[in-house]
Amino acid sequence: MKKTVVLSFAALAVLHASSTDDVLEDGTISGEIRSAYISQNNKVDTDTYGTSIGGILKYETAPRNDIKLGAGVYMSQKLPFATGDFDEGKANPDLFGNHTHSYAYIGEAYMDYAVDGVSVRIGRQLIDTPFAEEEDIRMHPNTFEAAIATYKGIEDMTFVGGYISRWAGYDSGDDISKFKKLAPGSNGAIMIGMSNESLDDLELSGWYYGIDKLSDIFYGDATYTLEFAEAGSLELIGQLGRFNAQNNSNAEGNIYGIGANLNIGILTLGAEYNKASNPSGKHIISGFGNGPYVVDTEEVNLDDFEDVNVYQFNAELEMEGLGTLTASYSNFKSAPQHLEVDEINLIALYKITDAVGAEINYVIVNDKNKNTANNGIENYDGGYDRLMIRLKYTF
Repeated sequence: MKKTVVLSFAALAVLHASSTDDVLEDGTISGEIRSAYISQNNKVDTDTYGTSIGGILKYETAPRNDIKLGAGVYMSQKLPFATGDFDEGKANPDLFGNHTHSYAYIGEAYMDYAVDGVSVRIGRQLIDTPFAEEEDIRMHPNTFEAAIATYKGIEDMTFVGGYISRWAGYDSGDDISKFKKLAPGSNGAIMIGMSNESLDDLELSGWYYGIDKLSDIFYGDATYTLEFAEAGSLELIGQLGRFNAQNNSNAEGNIYGIGANLNIGILTLGAEYNKASNPSGKHIISGFGNGPYVVDTEEVNLDDFEDVNVYQFNAELEMEGLGTLTASYSNFKSAPQHLEVDEINLIALYKITDAVGAEINYVIVNDKNKNTANNGIENYDGGYDRLMIRLKYTF
């Protein structure tokens, strides 16, 4: 969606408001100040590190005639004294724009209409769906240029549909701050989905994504929760997905997943398994974000492999009012590629005050094949460990 289209909708909304002054004066300013440090120790390549300070500054007008406008600036300023030298290959790129430069861009700019269970948002926005999601894992979440409609007029049911044209953010690839097409030459994606919570303890959802020049995705999942009075609960998850490649993109195959999470007081224990089945040389995709798979890791993705089998064990300790401690172990195996990769995640989230929080995130990726090329897969380079420390102040 072109910026001029977004601005045209915004101008129309203001012109039809009962009072332009009221729209602006009754609006709200919100945002976050963030600082992040990241260090990656590579078993083969040069070690890298980087530090940034920035955040999000957002303004949203008061609703008039059921319409409101919003815009948010996303910023990341490199701290050179605490960042590796780019020319020496020591600068970690995860927190910055192209060539590890600082950046600032309009991450959100939308018109929102909401009435009687129907909401429509047009423009740059946050999206949280299985294959298009904000996934906030570095300095900023992913955002999308899209038109999304949501209907919640039927009890316990939600319907979502829309069109996505471009996206920006850490997961979008090179130059985080630039909005780019979903696939080379792509005209975007249409999306239709629904979720149903009308059955006791059971939640169902189904989705279709038609991504031009990439893939058609058919996906569904079910979550059943069994309560044990005051003792805890057991959550059982199942998922299925089908990918049909477009334009010889190689994004083709099937995905299956099952998972179980046992909650006992402040402790949750989980076990998950995913399997992808692909024609030779094909692979599934995670879409635009981390994907909806029951195996959820910080670094390695299922779409890095052909015919992958992956299992995960995890534990989470919730400290009431203070935060959470999470540990997980995941193992990825691909028989056609003769690859096996392990990932260990250790994550601590600490709530300092209602407005201030800290995150310590430590990841170990172990390439058990001990080959630097990894048969053409470039993500691992013999394995690495990565430390990220992130501070947030929300206002």
